Amino acid sequence: MGENFQIQLIEEKNLKTTNTYILNRFVKPSQILDLVSQYGTPLYLIDENTLHSKANELLNAYGKYKGPKRIAYSVKANFTPSILRCFMKDGITFDLTSLGELYFLKKCNIEPENAIYTSITEEEEEYVQVLRNGITKVVVSSFNGMTNLVKAAIKTNVKPQTLIRINPEVNVQAEIRASYKNGKFGVPFNGGTIDSAFKIVKHIVNNEFLNFDGFHFHLGSQITNFSCYSNTFSKLHGFISKIKKEIPSINISTLDIGGGTPVFYDQPVPTPKQMTENYINKLNQLADDHGRFELIIESGRFLVAESSILLSRIVNTKEYNGHKIVIVDAGYHVLLDSALMKQEYPQEVIDIDNSDIYNIKSNLSSKNIHLAGRLCDTCDVFPQSRISNLNNASTGNYISFYNVGAYSIVFNMPFHCQTKPPIVMKTSSGDLKLIRKGTTFENLFEEEGGYIL
Repeated sequence: MGENFQIQLIEEKNLKTTNTYILNRFVKPSQILDLVSQYGTPLYLIDENTLHSKANELLNAYGKYKGPKRIAYSVKANFTPSILRCFMKDGITFDLTSLGELYFLKKCNIEPENAIYTSITEEEEEYVQVLRNGITKVVVSSFNGMTNLVKAAIKTNVKPQTLIRINPEVNVQAEIRASYKNGKFGVPFNGGTIDSAFKIVKHIVNNEFLNFDGFHFHLGSQITNFSCYSNTFSKLHGFISKIKKEIPSINISTLDIGGGTPVFYDQPVPTPKQMTENYINKLNQLADDHGRFELIIESGRFLVAESSILLSRIVNTKEYNGHKIVIVDAGYHVLLDSALMKQEYPQEVIDIDNSDIYNIKSNLSSKNIHLAGRLCDTCDVFPQSRISNLNNASTGNYISFYNVGAYSIVFNMPFHCQTKPPIVMKTSSGDLKLIRKGTTFENLFEEEGGYIL
């Protein structure tokens, strides 16, 4: 195991509150030197042990739930096949939103029965492919989606377990909100049209080609105020009570509560256990009153973010007006969120001296040191986390970007004719294994139709 360093963070709003954050340094500096010598930079590193520990941490956070429960991994966050195979060892369910993700799942020899499919377009032919490939649990998000699923069920002679994605229309304080009035995802409890959960439930229950299974919702990403969960459970409680008056025999087998568990980048965040303490009683009350449904806890970002590091080499520096510009050989083509969302990944200069000790100079951000990428674009700059340490940045040294496992690798793109970096995984046995080759200019030329006349 590499060296981890505890950083005490004091919340500005409450100076009496401290939060400890640990940089996940799972490789030693001497190992970094060997890896970049072999594979070059930029280079992704993934730690298998971290993937397993995060899965266990999230499941254990719901230990007080009285019914059955399981974790579902949102494949969209990082579909690297080796990561999927790691989570397969943990018995995790997989949340899919595209036929491409389903293809990856099957190629990794993961049973489709161990997956949930949530389509956005909800096309009939898409559902046909989903059912023919063995998916048995499907989430619908519209009346048209439900009717298309019925048509697919008839064509394939498969009767899927069907959940309804609801939009509870609660106030969500998050980095990215997924539930709000007139939002894209799901349907409201009572929308005044056929696209309401109440009317869709009745159609599913009365349809011979579908099995009603339960409800699904997703409130957002990076949620730090958890009252939105309590409010959703309260609304859902009233909604189910209303349904039971018209359909007394209805059974809620599954409740998928989506994701939202926060990850540290720049601001202190609650742990999953601290998160669930805010609403576990309301969740148990819902189960006590309406049956011990199976609880599905989705997560993408939380499960994979802290597992990964991006290594980049400092290729140039320049100083003027009391400021220093540090240019690295990465760019937002490998960390797109730094440009799109101004994501403040923790960063650290690695002094390569064959030492196995990290050279910690300061825990404070260097306000007059600016980190920029290799692309010819003014947006290609990297915001700094409050624990980023760019002191001692000089040409030839390396920068580690931490917590880049989610929505980074999947966003790799060829802007400026850039290639995809290689990926190395540190396995549970401690081996450093290449799990994705870096692409070449030749690969890119061919992909872009260079040999098609």
